[in-house]
Amino acid sequence: GAHVNEEDFLLLELLDWFKTSFFHWVNSLPCSRCGGQTEPRSDYLLPTDDDLRWDASRVENHYCNQCQLCNRFPRYNNPEKLLETRRGRCGEWAKCFTLCCRAVGFEARYVWDYTDHVWTEVYSSSQKRWLHCDPCENVCDKPLLYETGWGKKLSYIIAFSKDEVVDVTWRYSCKHEEVLARRTALSEATLRETINALNR
Repeated sequence: GAHVNEEDFLLLELLDWFKTSFFHWVNSLPCSRCGGQTEPRSDYLLPTDDDLRWDASRVENHYCNQCQLCNRFPRYNNPEKLLETRRGRCGEWAKCFTLCCRAVGFEARYVWDYTDHVWTEVYSSSQKRWLHCDPCENVCDKPLLYETGWGKKLSYIIAFSKDEVVDVTWRYSCKHEEVLARRTALSEATLRETINALNR
């Protein structure tokens, strides 16, 4: 089997701490005035200058029917701000977890799935490979989770690190022919050329 060292165990502990103690999932906010339940509305609110400073160009409107208050939920993209707010959905979770991994010395990258999910990959120096880490699910090294567990119809999965952009789709699928048939947004040659250009 693969050699596992204490860094790998540290990664598992970090993943568990992040999920169970540090970050919080938000479907709807409690009302900031009355504490009641809110409902996210489809209309977005205008971002303030401070929202934009922290890369929140989208501000959700979580409306309280009890006291008629519009509760603002800025969808921050800046990991530094996310260390303060400690809440969000998969985008915020992956951005902040990737930052935490880098802060403790791991080589980590942000992974974007075209079918609407994001997570982190962390390089294991003992195993000499990238490990799939989904902080929302508190899982490590389960790359088939989305296709076989969730039933997702995958097409494009791209990893972004400080050094490079990589198409990592194939490690997340065991149905390569089906995935290839769904990859119709651009030709494989154009995708390779684009990624190569980004990595120059």
